[in-house]
Amino acid sequence: MAVAKKDKAIAALEAIHAALKPLSGDERVRVLASVRTLLEIPGVRRQEEAQVQGQGDASPVSPPVPAQTPTRPLSIRELINDKRPGSHPEFITLFAYYRERQENQPSFSRDDLKRYYSLSRENPPANYDRDFVKAIQKGWIHEDGANSYITSKGIEAVAAGFANIAGDRQREGRGVTKRARSKKAARKNRMQK
Repeated sequence: MAVAKKDKAIAALEAIHAALKPLSGDERVRVLASVRTLLEIPGVRRQEEAQVQGQGDASPVSPPVPAQTPTRPLSIRELINDKRPGSHPEFITLFAYYRERQENQPSFSRDDLKRYYSLSRENPPANYDRDFVKAIQKGWIHEDGANSYITSKGIEAVAAGFANIAGDRQREGRGVTKRARSKKAARKNRMQK
């Protein structure tokens, strides 16, 4: 007698369960949000978050509820408030993400993303080109003239709310400028004399 093959959906569910089981609830939500974003699965995030917080349906897997009316588009400000970028390379990557996901414009030139600073009422960086290059160096954006695009790594970073890069911010000395560090050192030297 031949052994019946497992249904693909059940096999996938078992693999996902095994991968997520050792993670905390917050980590599970972040991983699932990244996977949803990468697979372009719309509209289930709020329902799943409510379930994780114990506010939703008690069944472990419930199908997404189809929208009865068209949903409103997400504003750039809402996305910033949700993902909380903390540096200009993060803002630039978030703008590319917004442009692709909300405006259906996956490609852009370097200058195309500048306008999102004024649209979101954020102060632009003093050196936009430097910060754009930093986003490229982090692997979040691929630059190809007018055909530049956000990478899968960039999409993951935005989807995770830039959670995995807090250590990078500390290594960059974020929040303390060279001038402030030199003033502090000068003060310390004066006090020692």
